[in-house]
Amino acid sequence: MEGASDGETGLLEALRLQPDVVITDINMPQMNGLVMIERMRKEGCEAAAVVLTGYSEFEYAQKAIQLSVVEYLLKPLSVEDIMSVLETVENRLSKTRAKTVSPQQLLFSLLTGESKEEAMRQFVSEIRYQNGQEISLFLIQSESILEDTTKQMAELLKDSLETNCLTSFYTFLLPYERQILVMILDGQSVRYLKNLFQTRILKELKEKGEFLISFESIYGIGELKDVIRQMQDSLSYSFLFSESCIMDQELIKKLAFERIDYPEYLEHGVKREIKIGNQDGIRRMAGLFEEQVILRRERPETIKNHTVRFVMAILDTARELMKEKDIDGLYQYLLNDMMKTGIREVFLNNYWKIIGMVTDERDSGALTDNGMILNVIGFIRQNYAREISLTDAAELVGITPEYLSKLFTKEMGINFTAFLGEFRISTAKKLLASGKYKIYEVAELVGFKDTKYFNKVFRSIAGVCPSDYRKGV
Repeated sequence: MEGASDGETGLLEALRLQPDVVITDINMPQMNGLVMIERMRKEGCEAAAVVLTGYSEFEYAQKAIQLSVVEYLLKPLSVEDIMSVLETVENRLSKTRAKTVSPQQLLFSLLTGESKEEAMRQFVSEIRYQNGQEISLFLIQSESILEDTTKQMAELLKDSLETNCLTSFYTFLLPYERQILVMILDGQSVRYLKNLFQTRILKELKEKGEFLISFESIYGIGELKDVIRQMQDSLSYSFLFSESCIMDQELIKKLAFERIDYPEYLEHGVKREIKIGNQDGIRRMAGLFEEQVILRRERPETIKNHTVRFVMAILDTARELMKEKDIDGLYQYLLNDMMKTGIREVFLNNYWKIIGMVTDERDSGALTDNGMILNVIGFIRQNYAREISLTDAAELVGITPEYLSKLFTKEMGINFTAFLGEFRISTAKKLLASGKYKIYEVAELVGFKDTKYFNKVFRSIAGVCPSDYRKGV
């Protein structure tokens, strides 16, 4: 920052540049140095302030103390005096930075490779890690597109671990989408911790929405980055197991994969049945595909790729028969929803919903014929503008949140939280299209307190930000 000749200019420059240190005289034109520092503080500039002055009056020194000035120096000063002061200020700033860097920020630095050696040293110190100590790691990935759900899961995990008397653990929101890392240095055995998660913690977590989970243990922080990457890869194999199964390398190594070639004959068969209008034949071919591909022990990416190829062939063939349906919208749905989910039950429900659209098994406008779920959907329609939860909905219909979560996902092919988010954005689209409301007003009307977060969720679901959507309507 270049020198400023008066207090007003100095204030503007400090607010613009947000420097680490500001050195000022008290006696300056326009605005004296102490007033300038006071204004800086009010405007949010927390730069360390050094005051140089020829005044030794008590009231000036008292005001400087009130403003947390780090050095108050009387003139005249030598170059050595100035250098000594700057060195002292730098040492103080370094200590302050070290204290204000959180374990979360240090972990981010470790995982992104920024200042690795220093970050490693500080991280080890922050978590009080002892050399050779075993660290148990659980990685949880929320299946909800809503960021709030991941944060709620992280808070629930922390509360649950404390309730179960674990004394040395940390929860981190990773710099990856919708993932939480739980690090436990409690000294408990792996078997005990896995059983604790499986029998207690995961049941509580289920109330917040669907998720995937993996586990590994390490004996050195230096392994952390590579092991987290391995755990992320492990999550994809959850597709082959029952819900909430804790994935680890030991379990994955036991998998014996079958090789499944894409069943061309089933694609030809289902196309033929579509062309002749044989709905029973379409369902029969779809059922064979489920048995021969979706339910087999093949790598998840292969199963998903084969399924999307099969369904897209069906939609292309049925395009003329489905003139009133949004085929391109279904394509987008396939890629965005079916390919992303890591839960086979959800994947299968979505698969059969699309088959049902082709065979006209039910009115395409009817989401479900389950009375309990219809009541929950009605509850969402009436209350989407306020804060509501799975627990609220479960109390309405008189069942546990865990059971409602399973039933809702089974019936709707999407979990409660994701459905609520999509319903809110669908309503937001209508309000934006009306042209009657500003974006922040739309956000509030559909239950979002934070407009920035509303913009983020809107873009993730609609593919464009609210302002661009309104322009395109």
